[in-house]
Amino acid sequence: MAGIVISTIVYFIAAYFIKRQLVEMGIPKGLTRAMVIFIGGAAFAYGAAYLVDLVVS
Repeated sequence: MAGIVISTIVYFIAAYFIKRQLVEMGIPKGLTRAMVIFIGGAAFAYGAAYLVDLVVS
């Protein structure tokens, strides 16, 4: 249960910072930018969930 909660929080934090970085780089809005944000956020979330599972187990 802790993994789900932590990974959800990490996803939104990572998506925010990835989006902010892409805006600073001047990347225009579109499907590619949205996919980069989603995949990057999901990767961080999976990593955080894995680390939580290692600690809790």
